[in-house]
Amino acid sequence: KSDGVGEFLRIVAPVRHHEYIIDLWKRSQRKIALWLQGQVVLGLIVGILVYIVLALTGVPYAIMLAVLAGMLEIIPVFGPIIASVPAILLAFSYNGVGTGILIMILYFVIHQLESQVFYPLVVKKVVGISPILVIIALVVGAKLAGVIGALIAVPLAAAFMEYINDVEKDKQAEVADRITTTKLDF
Repeated sequence: KSDGVGEFLRIVAPVRHHEYIIDLWKRSQRKIALWLQGQVVLGLIVGILVYIVLALTGVPYAIMLAVLAGMLEIIPVFGPIIASVPAILLAFSYNGVGTGILIMILYFVIHQLESQVFYPLVVKKVVGISPILVIIALVVGAKLAGVIGALIAVPLAAAFMEYINDVEKDKQAEVADRITTTKLDF
């Protein structure tokens, strides 16, 4: 099986670090896969919430709009906004101004729940990154590279955390070695 990134890393990394870098890449791939699974879970949660809201308010095409909302959940910030537009327009045109405004408010509430509660919790549970790091990564990624930056921020943060954990383990091992050496000297 060909691994283009693995081959690239072998080319650019010093030979003495090949084994570690390839291992770090494989662990990062697992974290990224877990993050993607988390995105699917979030899409399902949002899709179900949107369906319930639209069905209860009588907005037509509720199932189709819920599927759209769930699929666009992969796009941070803009996905929920894009998904809300057709639902809001349909609510205004089929059910009137009151329902249109209500749908606008409910989409906003769902988006806030998703971004402030569900997303950090799911990423913490599935990927193992703290919610505050997730939020910081999303903000930094979005500021540096817009939507693409926000999309890759959490997977990159997961890979970075793998590296930081390795550095911390090395430090702990070094301290343990010093303690053992110091005890032997006495």
